[in-house]
Amino acid sequence: MLHVEHLIDNEMFSIFVSVNLIHMKRFQSYFQSQLTIFPLNIDQLIEENHLVRVISDFVDQLSINTLISPFEKEGKPPYHPVMMMKVLLYSYSTKLFSSRKIERALLQDVTYMWLSGMKTPDHNTINRFRSFYFKEILDDVFCELLDFLHEHGYIKFETYFVDGTKIEADANKFSYVWKKNTQRYKEQLKKKVNELIEEVALLNEDENKVYGHKSLEELEKDNSIDSEKLKEVVKGLNDKLESKEKGKTKRAMVSRVKKLGEAAEKLEKYEKQEDNLGGRNSYSKTDKDATFMRMKNDELKPGYNPQVSTENQFVVNYTVSQNAADTAAFPEHLEKIETRGKEYIPDNYVGDAGYGSEENYNNLEEFEINNYLKYNSFYADIKGSNKNPFHKDNMQYDKEKDCFICPSGRQLIFKKDDVQITDRGYQSKVRIYESVSCEGCPLKEKCTKAKGNRTIQVRPNWKNIKNKQGLT
Repeated sequence: MLHVEHLIDNEMFSIFVSVNLIHMKRFQSYFQSQLTIFPLNIDQLIEENHLVRVISDFVDQLSINTLISPFEKEGKPPYHPVMMMKVLLYSYSTKLFSSRKIERALLQDVTYMWLSGMKTPDHNTINRFRSFYFKEILDDVFCELLDFLHEHGYIKFETYFVDGTKIEADANKFSYVWKKNTQRYKEQLKKKVNELIEEVALLNEDENKVYGHKSLEELEKDNSIDSEKLKEVVKGLNDKLESKEKGKTKRAMVSRVKKLGEAAEKLEKYEKQEDNLGGRNSYSKTDKDATFMRMKNDELKPGYNPQVSTENQFVVNYTVSQNAADTAAFPEHLEKIETRGKEYIPDNYVGDAGYGSEENYNNLEEFEINNYLKYNSFYADIKGSNKNPFHKDNMQYDKEKDCFICPSGRQLIFKKDDVQITDRGYQSKVRIYESVSCEGCPLKEKCTKAKGNRTIQVRPNWKNIKNKQGLT
């Protein structure tokens, strides 16, 4: 019986070997566990023109003093900054931003292994290098990258193309703080505080100024109430109340002083909100740097407006704006180029209709940059498609009398010069014209919604800019 089993086993083995021999003729040999006398040279596995080699060569040319400047001389030696900079630049170039994914790539991806020299920093170390050590030197590294690209003929600093996009912040979309609401609540609170101060002042008079306090008297006459002044008053009144005997007047005073204390806390909250807002109309409570913007899907969410300029498909400038409008974000974007040095300023700038404004055109002219930036009504102007007869550009202008003639035949005469100031402080001269009288005009409802006479504003500098471009 055993003999028969052995015969069967031997026969099955022969069949197995025969089948594999047949397959070995069809396919290359495969052995998963390879044993070699010498270690594998990873460098041989990477193509000569691979991106990872370009980035490695670039970082090797960086000033070593720039890379080592953030590190202290004492303490445990960290990973070499040259190696970490190579890894971070390569990961960003290949759209790998997660520190945990970079950590995994260092263990699995042959290009990362070669770049890091088989070093394996964890995700915490990667985050520490990019958010702490390299944070202050990234712009210097970017400038050296621009020099590298320019030296090798990839970019020429001739023509930049600019565009922006909205990026959603990692913040709750219901965590909004609106400027108008803050201002309204603050004014309502101040009104309530004034009423409480008047009540306290009357109680003081009834008690022959027993609770009198110099700050209270000053606050009665001061319209610019702030939380610090109010807190001083509350503290002074509470000190006086401690030594006063119980009674109806004291109870009334305690109630009002308590309300003043609560008002001081609310007022402080609104003041902090105004500080966080700065010149913005909104921000998110969970990300105070984020502003509420209309995203690409038309949803209102907290986010940022990154601006990127490119030449020959290489990024040559970048900024992140808290302003949703590309028009308002461009001046800061342009200033960043100027701060790097004149050699980085291009000859020409190209952008869509989101960038054309008086401020932007003037800034480009100051930097002696030719502009190809359209403004929002560019195509309507060149096609003459704006047929609204009540628009100021379509009204007849009498140069001798310096007045405009509306469709009803009435004159809009010059009233005064004014100045409009943007959030960034740019001043634009404005000439204001007003109708002699709109009373009884049958076209008024179509012309203006104002209760009084129709007024128009004309910006001479803006008109000159259009004249230079041959659009008027």
